[in-house]
Amino acid sequence: MKSDVLIFGGGPAGAMSALLLARAGLSVTLCEAHRVLPERVCGMYLCPAGVALLDRHELRERVGVEARRLRGMVMVSPGLQRLETFFPPSDTAPDYGLALPRPEFDRALLDLAREAGADIRMGVRAQAIERIGSGWRATLPDGETLEARLLVGADGRKSSIARLLGLSLPVRRSRAAIHFDARARFPVAPLGQMHVFDDGAYVGLNPIAAERVNFSIVCDPEALRGSSVVALINDHIARSPYLSAMLEPLPADAKPGATFPANACVRAAATADAALVGDASGYIDPLTGEGIFAALWTADELARCVTRGWADLPAALARYGRARAQRQRAKSLLCELFQAFIRRPWLANGILDLLARQQAIADSFIGIVGNSYSPAKGVLRMARHALAIAS
Repeated sequence: MKSDVLIFGGGPAGAMSALLLARAGLSVTLCEAHRVLPERVCGMYLCPAGVALLDRHELRERVGVEARRLRGMVMVSPGLQRLETFFPPSDTAPDYGLALPRPEFDRALLDLAREAGADIRMGVRAQAIERIGSGWRATLPDGETLEARLLVGADGRKSSIARLLGLSLPVRRSRAAIHFDARARFPVAPLGQMHVFDDGAYVGLNPIAAERVNFSIVCDPEALRGSSVVALINDHIARSPYLSAMLEPLPADAKPGATFPANACVRAAATADAALVGDASGYIDPLTGEGIFAALWTADELARCVTRGWADLPAALARYGRARAQRQRAKSLLCELFQAFIRRPWLANGILDLLARQQAIADSFIGIVGNSYSPAKGVLRMARHALAIAS
């Protein structure tokens, strides 16, 4: 079977790529290894810029229509100072994000891609993938072959497509991310939460319903040596009066999902005849819930470059690669700064104290986290507000 585009991976990045490319008139085949999409080990948060992207493609009526709107974020420092921040309205994004239940979100995108004409194949893995004169050929276990001009890897942080292309790089430094859903003892406001601890770990809470939260803890893998995952979680819940008031300790037989390494590195997101999207194209930021937005953004950018430049595909993919690299550099720098703050309790306490001095500074900061502003624009806004206080 021949098509224009062959995609491996049926998560948000692969499904969105298939949808947008099929809408543009290209023939698309998508292969997802699972017969039924599994529960994802991830946070369930989409930032305001991601909401704007869904709206731009008129997808909100089908995906995320019942998702809870999140108005901002509560930040808690190692010294237990608590600050509420709110997503600022901007010209490019609304003043709210979404708590997206998975895998329902992923299934909805796959359904839309199928309706747009993409051939969606569930429970299919490639036995071999090779370059041929006109592009790519994938051989399936039953002997069927799939050929396409463009190969897209949307197969996650441990992408086999990235390795096949020679783009995968070793992770320089990584942390472990652990996730589970829990019932809250009382209704939780529609605000994400970030709790930073003095051991460098941090907990993110995403209130997916009034009394249900998606709990994520990110820590150094060394913290798990000599301790169980459940014990680590319960220790951090007990150490926070806010978390212990909201959540029951996990039972000893609980089985939270875990991800390690929590990031991925690639030398580039594209070659002359292939591209990587979503986590496969690099993932650096478990702090701000960047994953779903990055999946949608990379799919959107790839589709934009490819559909405008299909006649010269290598040049189109080069443009995509540059755009992805530029965005990745900015987010990487921001993430490194966040991690520097988190690993130094005195600095994290000082930063939160600074943000608490004026709501506009705090909201500008959360605007960076929510991708309402670019990092540069958000920092400039924070600086202007800080100077106004000083004067």
